[in-house]
Amino acid sequence: MKLSSIFLIFGVVIATLFSAAYFNIELYTYSAILLSILVLCYLGKKLENIKHIAVILFSLVVIEYVVVSFLFKLNSQGLPAFQTNALIFGTHFLVDLVMLLFLKYRVRFSLRYIRRTNPDNWRAIYMTHADPLLYGIFFAFVLVDLAAFGENIIRNLEYLGVDEAFAKQFWSWGLIYYNYEILKSILLSCVITTLLATIFVERQRPAEAEPEFEAKP
Repeated sequence: MKLSSIFLIFGVVIATLFSAAYFNIELYTYSAILLSILVLCYLGKKLENIKHIAVILFSLVVIEYVVVSFLFKLNSQGLPAFQTNALIFGTHFLVDLVMLLFLKYRVRFSLRYIRRTNPDNWRAIYMTHADPLLYGIFFAFVLVDLAAFGENIIRNLEYLGVDEAFAKQFWSWGLIYYNYEILKSILLSCVITTLLATIFVERQRPAEAEPEFEAKP
């Protein structure tokens, strides 16, 4: 069996397990996400582009975890579920939007960083296969977050002053709400699998030869 086929099978298995884990233990899976990103950072430690993506992703996941944990704590102390859900979906949206914007200008940011820290290594910065794929994935994240946020509002119009007799017709709406964990788990598994696949591809890339200059007579 070819190495590429083995890696494909490995990626599918990891994506499936990751999706199942997120679906069953959503909050605790943050630790698995962080661990996965740390592993990716280690695997891509000599790959500047992957390292930059993984570090930013790791930072945003930490921020997201802290904020969401705080919101759950507020909910246990009496914050209404409607407001809690709105804040959680809003947090997910903002984090995913920041990551989306970072990916859009990732090469530019990476070049600025590398020119300040290691100018001689600027050729190591380029658009990888992961950049457009992750941009598409996080665009989907943003759409899911917006849909969940909007659906949460529609399902709870009575809290916004709308007559309950009119609002109750939307109480049964829950297409995104009841499938949010599934959608997020699929997208998260795609993120991890994309990074793993890109690391695999980048490691097969031949080392760039240094330009040779003839000595002047």
